[in-house]
Amino acid sequence: MHLTSSRQATLLLLLITVCAAARGEEAAQAPGVALTVLETDPATDARLHYQEPFYLRFQVHSGTPVRVLAEAYYQGQEVPVATIRERELRLDGGTDATLIFHWPEQPTPVDEIRLVARRIGQRQPATTLSVPVNLVWGSEPARAARAVPQWVSEFEAAREREHALDPDYQAYRKRMSKTRTGWSAAALIGCVSLAIVGVVWVLRRRRVTRPDRAE
Repeated sequence: MHLTSSRQATLLLLLITVCAAARGEEAAQAPGVALTVLETDPATDARLHYQEPFYLRFQVHSGTPVRVLAEAYYQGQEVPVATIRERELRLDGGTDATLIFHWPEQPTPVDEIRLVARRIGQRQPATTLSVPVNLVWGSEPARAARAVPQWVSEFEAAREREHALDPDYQAYRKRMSKTRTGWSAAALIGCVSLAIVGVVWVLRRRRVTRPDRAE
């Protein structure tokens, strides 16, 4: 028995309605996600050096695993700072940390940091926490590394352990190491070449300026 075009359209509309209702019910039943900033390093009012990191320690309350990413803003416009990839909390929430840093050509202010939490497997944010700050990244590097609290040291140690188990990161480090080695070799060859040219020029100059000896 063949369905008419009108019946096919009705069935298709009914199927779309049922699917939309199911998605809405699933979203309504999904547990809420709550974000809290526990502490920062340095304080939220600070001047940072070139590429100096700003750390945030946060807590997540969620009934499902989530990913958390930090974003920087100034007067409502996103500032293109560097950040690490999303932090994953797979035990229905918990405590973790993240960081951002910047490498500006001139001092760059940031007045807001947003922590964005997404449920694993979803693109839409489950919640966003706005953190007012008064940060300025300068264009000069720090002369020495600053002292950091215990939780920052523990966070960086955990990141190192994660990197050691990440094949993509290890491959990236090998590529960067080869690149630096190549540049170092090229620089060494260039320096040696310049030195040889300098020596040849000096010898020729001496030969030209040397007075003739009497016969």
